[in-house]
Formats: sequence, structure tokens, C-alpha cells
Amino acid sequence: MAKPVVTASLVSPAFLGLNTQESSVANDPRFALKANNCVIDRFGRLGARKGWKYVTTTNGTGTNLLGMHPFLEIDGGNSIISWSATTFYKGIDTLTTITPTTTDTISAGNWQAVTLNDRAYFFQRDYKPLYYTNESTPDEFKSIDQHADYDGTAPEANIVMSAFGRLFAADTPTNKTTVYFSDLLNGAKWASGSAGSLNIAGVLPKGSDVITGLAEHNGRLIVFCRNNIIIYADQDSFQGSFDVNTLRLVEVISGVGCIGRDTIQNIGDDILFLSSTGLRSLGRTIQEKSQPLNDISRNIRDVFLDTVRAEDSPENITSVYNPSDAFYLLNFPASGIQYVFDTRGSLEDASLRATTWSDLTHKNYTYDPTTEILYLAQTNGIAKYFGFNDDSETYQLEYYTNHFDLGLANKIKLLKRVACTVIGSSKQLFSIKVGFEYTSNYFTFPFTTKDVPVSQYGISEYGSNGLRDPSDATSGVSEYTGGISLDKIDSSVQGSGDIIQLGVEAEINGAQLSVQKLDIYGKEGRII
Repeated sequence: MAKPVVTASLVSPAFLGLNTQESSVANDPRFALKANNCVIDRFGRLGARKGWKYVTTTNGTGTNLLGMHPFLEIDGGNSIISWSATTFYKGIDTLTTITPTTTDTISAGNWQAVTLNDRAYFFQRDYKPLYYTNESTPDEFKSIDQHADYDGTAPEANIVMSAFGRLFAADTPTNKTTVYFSDLLNGAKWASGSAGSLNIAGVLPKGSDVITGLAEHNGRLIVFCRNNIIIYADQDSFQGSFDVNTLRLVEVISGVGCIGRDTIQNIGDDILFLSSTGLRSLGRTIQEKSQPLNDISRNIRDVFLDTVRAEDSPENITSVYNPSDAFYLLNFPASGIQYVFDTRGSLEDASLRATTWSDLTHKNYTYDPTTEILYLAQTNGIAKYFGFNDDSETYQLEYYTNHFDLGLANKIKLLKRVACTVIGSSKQLFSIKVGFEYTSNYFTFPFTTKDVPVSQYGISEYGSNGLRDPSDATSGVSEYTGGISLDKIDSSVQGSGDIIQLGVEAEINGAQLSVQKLDIYGKEGRII
């Protein structure tokens, strides 16, 4: 008697993101063991991340950018200030060198930049703070002690924040527990008006700690230390106002802190930051401060922390929040890996869906809220997150399921067919991988999506990523040009085993590819 066909369907594969932490056989099949160069789109599909392209066309070669700051002026002017280890630049398409007047010899590019009252300020440990403005003199760029309003001694701090109409600074070479704040609306005054300082040493529990970052949230001052978080408010606690003369301690959260200044990102209704035990949400940390291990990277905790520890210093780890595509990204330069967390909503265990990116060489990122563009600091200037090529080169999408047994434990399964429903460009090359018994030796079955004729939409105002790109005169090629298809490929496969794993690999070359569904057909074999 012929044995019945055994089937399994994975609808919206990897919809829950990566899970490398739990037993892969027991995992929900909507998790993935590998999802590289992928994102979870707003429709819940696993798809290719966007690529990048240079927007700098002049004077960018060999600039080796390390950071950028979108400087929005009061009159509405908007410019990007970028820097390398030794040089500052203004502009995007054309990089114009702007040289600060300072007695320091600049040889490091670990600046943190903020904007206050029509001036951009740049802080880095062991250097005099810098300011840049077009307010009265075009491209006025000097150390802060040369400002006409300068008063007191501006801290040579590694951390700076613009909030409540002031600059807040911390982490100087000689003081790691004091927050300094400038006068109201004037980042050059540090010893007059309502300027002052706040020493947190007396409220730190369990011995010493150091300040690692600052943030503002819901009208409160958040002081991140390596192992503690300290929250201050003013007497009235009105959101949008902050009276430094009536500061009061609201809460001290012990046992959890932030290890990297540049991992702190305000995502609107919450703040995300990297702790020594994983990625955390400030809101959930406040709610669950008695359970410090309940982090939002829990599904990838061990491999994620291995990547964190591989960095020479947490100060090398950078991050960005991209509200347009609803993700928070952590960049680990030593590993060449980016962890991307979807911020559209949390899972039932309060974690965020995660994927990884690789084969990227960006040193830093910044999101420009005026243009809604994610910019990337690159070796030859400024690039942007756009299209589906990496500087005209292809890149590899990789997705692998967790291991599963089709509900037939301790029985050999004989695979017969695999069907894959994909959304992608015309004649997209990709392959299905089939593996057994936890090994990395896979049977490979190449496929090509169907040939879709050029759409009737032809040339339009939309770019290859479906979004109009006003900075690119060539972006008039619609996403429909070249054909976008929904294709179901059904093919015979081979192989047998107790435990099965499937994978999808594709070379992304100019157009998006998303995996909608995987269907598996097999027969029941002998009992093991």
C-alpha cells in the first residue's frame, strides 16, 4: 500500500525573524536560523534589503568618512556636515572642505554632533568642542572658546546632547560622573545664566560607575551609565519644559546600563540602547527593572553578544534609527555585521524581529528627517540606502529555516518536491537548498523566475525601489520596468532524513526579491 504524501507549508517564512537561541526543532517554523541581507517588510514578507549608491559625485574620493550630521538651520536650510579622522566636509553631491579654527590638531573622528539654536556643535574626548554656523558669517567654524558669547570652560566631553534648549555634556578625561549643561539657548555659555552641572556620584549604587550616554524622553533627563540608569525630572515635569533649578531624582535602575554612546536611539515612543546583556528598550527596562535579563534581543542573545564582545571597544559600535523603513540598526565594524531590528511591533515575548546584513563597508549612518533619506558614511563620500545593488555590485540574500521533522519524529522522510512562491523581478536567479540531520551539506536546486515582459508603466516618476528619488535624475525608471512578478516554482527534489532544513539563496541584482511561501512534499519512510 502506497504511503500518503506528507506536506508542510511555511507561509510568510521568517515572519518572526531570527531565532538562534532555542531548540531549532521546537521553534515556530516562522522563525529563521539564518536571514542575511534581509528585512521583514510591512506585509510580513522576508525580502532583500535595499542596496546603496553614492550620492557624492565630486571631491569624495578617498575621504574615508567616519560620521555625518544633518544640520537644519532656522531659516530652513539643510546641509550634511561629515568628517573623516582629520577633515570636515559640507555638502552631499559635492563635498566642500571646511576647516575649523582651533588650536587642536585633529587626528580622530569619533565626534558626536548636535544642533542648538542655529548652530551645530561637535564634541569628542580630549578636544575643544567645535561649533559651525551660517547665522551671521557663512561657514563660520571654530572651537567654542572663540565664540563671542563664550563664558566659562566648555567640557572636553565625549558625550553631548541637545535637549530642553541646552547642551548637556559628559565623560571628560578627568570626570566620568558629572553632567554639565550650558545656558539656555546658548551652547557657548558654561559659567553664566542658568548653566551648571549635575554630579551623579552620590546616587550611584554598588560602588563606582561611569556615564556612557545621555538621552531625553518624556520630558525627563536620562543619564546612562555602564551598569545603571539614572532618571531626573524637574519639579513640574511638563513635557517640553525642563527647569534645571528644580531637578529631582526620579529613579535609579540598577544592574543594567548602556555600553556604547552611539547605540542610543530615540524611536519616538521609546529609546533603544545596547547593554552588556543585549539590546534593551528603556520603556521595558523601567517596567521590568527587577528582571534585567528580559532583553529585546533575547531570540539571538548568545550569537548577538558574541558579536558585541568581538569589538575592540563598545565605542566602535554605531547605530541608526530609520523611521521610513521602521528599523533600528547596529553596526559592528570588527565583524562586518549589521543587526537590524524591526520596530513596527514586538513579538509576544516583547523581543523585536531581527535579521542581519553583511558585505557592507559603511563606517556610520545618519537619517536625515528633512529628506527622509538614510545616508551612509563611505570611503569615497556619502552614499544612501537605495535600490537593489551595492554600488552597482550584486549581493547575496540568504534565508534558512529552522530544522523540522514534519511532525513525524523518529521516521525517515523522503522529499519529493518543493514549491517556492516568490515575488521578484523578471528572470531572477536563485536556488533552493535542502539539508538533513543538522549538517551543512545541502542539495542545491537552481531556479529562475518567469520572464515577465516590460510593464506598460514603462518610465515613471518612481525609482527602482518604488520611491521617487528627487536627488537622482536617473530615478525615473519605474519599479515596474523590467517586470515584477508573483511566481510559484514547483520542482522535484531529492534526499531523505529524519530532520530537514530548507534554504533560499539569491543574488540580488537591481530588483527586489521576497519569499512569500515554501511548500514541502514528501513521503514517510522507515522508523529509525
